[in-house]
Amino acid sequence: MSAPNDPRACPPPPAPLELLEADELLALGLRASGAGDAASSLSFFKLAVARHPGHADAHWMLGAEYAALQLPDRAHEHLARAVELDPAQPVARFQLGLLRLTRGDVEGAEQVWRGLDERPAVGPLRRFGRGLLLLVRGRPAEARLELRAAADDPAVAPALRRDIEAVLGRIAGGEAGLQAAASPDPERIHGGSSPAEASIESHLALSAYAGGARP
Repeated sequence: MSAPNDPRACPPPPAPLELLEADELLALGLRASGAGDAASSLSFFKLAVARHPGHADAHWMLGAEYAALQLPDRAHEHLARAVELDPAQPVARFQLGLLRLTRGDVEGAEQVWRGLDERPAVGPLRRFGRGLLLLVRGRPAEARLELRAAADDPAVAPALRRDIEAVLGRIAGGEAGLQAAASPDPERIHGGSSPAEASIESHLALSAYAGGARP
């Protein structure tokens, strides 16, 4: 048994938050988000944005967390700010476009996704966006070709491939509308949420495409 004054007797106190840098706050927020602790992740991301208002990734992560919480106005504010601060950030740009698309702003989504055309290294995201735009415009056969190319791209992240395959499966089942076809299985995500909510939560989840954030 350790003596009362033995430093091994109890864990060290947590570091004061004021000592943490932006990247450390974001890392903690990502860990909390992955563990399903929305309150903690939101707190870390908001603190990072408050201290570093020009940090693009802080706005991106805060926006994605708001989207997962079905707070689309706040999500849009921070995702748009992330893209403004770092136009070359492909995942934030894709997520901003998708958020606009799920809110019915097809032209706004297309405008944002045009920036992906300038980055050949993000082919899967670019093709996914094109496929969704074709889908909502009533061109499922063309959408299928784009989505198939995105899913088969060797550079596609596993989480992104799963979402694309889910869309392809629903097109094959005759569900050509965005909210039906672009949303993964709601039971897998929410245990019964609406398709629109499921789409935002799945495609905008921080854990989904984090591995492809900086291609």
